[in-house]
Amino acid sequence: MEVNNIPNGFIIEQVAQQFGQLYFAYDTTSGTFTYIAPAFEQLWGIKPEDVFSNPTALLSCIHEDDWGFLSHQYQKLMMTHEKVRAEFRTVQPDRSTKWICLSACFLSDQKSNQHLIGGYAEDITEHKEYTHNILKYNTKKNATLEILSHDLAAPFANIQSSIDALQEQVNLDDEDIQQLVGFIKQDAIRGSDMIRDFVDNEFLESSQVVLHKERMDIANSVAIMMDNYKEQEKLVAKKFKIIAPDKPIYIYVDMMKFMQVVNNLISNAIKFTQENGSITVTMEEMEDHVLLSVADNGIGIPSKVHPYLFDRFTVARRAGLQGEKTTGLGMSIIQTIIELHKGKITFESQENVGTTFYIRIPKE
Repeated sequence: MEVNNIPNGFIIEQVAQQFGQLYFAYDTTSGTFTYIAPAFEQLWGIKPEDVFSNPTALLSCIHEDDWGFLSHQYQKLMMTHEKVRAEFRTVQPDRSTKWICLSACFLSDQKSNQHLIGGYAEDITEHKEYTHNILKYNTKKNATLEILSHDLAAPFANIQSSIDALQEQVNLDDEDIQQLVGFIKQDAIRGSDMIRDFVDNEFLESSQVVLHKERMDIANSVAIMMDNYKEQEKLVAKKFKIIAPDKPIYIYVDMMKFMQVVNNLISNAIKFTQENGSITVTMEEMEDHVLLSVADNGIGIPSKVHPYLFDRFTVARRAGLQGEKTTGLGMSIIQTIIELHKGKITFESQENVGTTFYIRIPKE
């Protein structure tokens, strides 16, 4: 009964504050805030009264690399009146960086001719740090699995070849010896297939989940992946190189799935590039999209199968240079994930020259 005596606004404010949410209302006509939750200073780093008297004070707290992004989001909201959700960084008084997620919508009252932007902001710094660490270790795991798969494929293939040679050159009349040799050959095939199946299933399972897009630094994530490959260059006898701007590149992606795509393209490059070959990942930030390419100087893709490369169970599938098997689903899944991001994937390839895949992802 006592709760009924407490103003509803007070209850809502207390609940919002407990969950780290900050509500606000901004009058677009007067260019002033009509409401800011008391918890504003804790989240943003400056006092609410300073913002009431001078709204532009907010800009001084926004990370300089995110000014253009937020300006674009504001213009988009004003033009379309559609809800926006923006993730950006603020710089706190102690110079630490805090990630903020802001959700806003356009509100219009025709009677009073008042036009407002209302919404809430919340601190997502811990979530971002957690996601970054998960992505970092997941990237290392995927790169290690690909290297392990390729590195073990060669000895397994050598065992199979040795058994075939043994069967051709040696008289194996003894049934027990024939059976023993058969077991060795089967185990070599099974071991090779088991490793490849495990790696392939990791990729197949990742494609089955709904996208969870966040604003992430793709340049940093790809750089971490390439560093993992560079550390193990000797194991696969390949050279790995990355060409990218010396600054963050932020786009909205499901980073786990996107990195699986890049990793899968690198895996294909490894399988179809001879020893001492090179694999280069390049990133460029364009006006409205990010261009990422994965290039190798391997055996290339026959021109007759180019039109079918992205088909499910494609006729373009073939074993790798070390005998690595394929399901024929990889490129189809890659295309699906890219298209779910409203992006596009294309390629250029010439036999005995190499292959380059191009991925274009819109910035938002």
